[in-house]
Amino acid sequence: VMDEPFAGVDAATEHMIAALFERLQAEGRTLIVVHHDLETVRTYFDNVMLLNARLIAAGPIATTFTSDNLQRAYGGRLAPTQLGALAAS
Repeated sequence: VMDEPFAGVDAATEHMIAALFERLQAEGRTLIVVHHDLETVRTYFDNVMLLNARLIAAGPIATTFTSDNLQRAYGGRLAPTQLGALAAS
């Protein structure tokens, strides 16, 4: 379990953390990572859980990280253009 491992790190360290994720995944390990940077979710993760006081959705990025689920999770705090861009990336 990792809580915001990318917070406050430089680009080189971020790449090292991402490489560690890949190595652990190759070893068959499951990682649970708290991550709030919505723009990089698709870069680092295969599956996602969207939470907002309760579980909104969970599963593979392609079917879970959608505009509808993001809207439900963030309750209108994201502009429609942000929702579309995040879900389509």
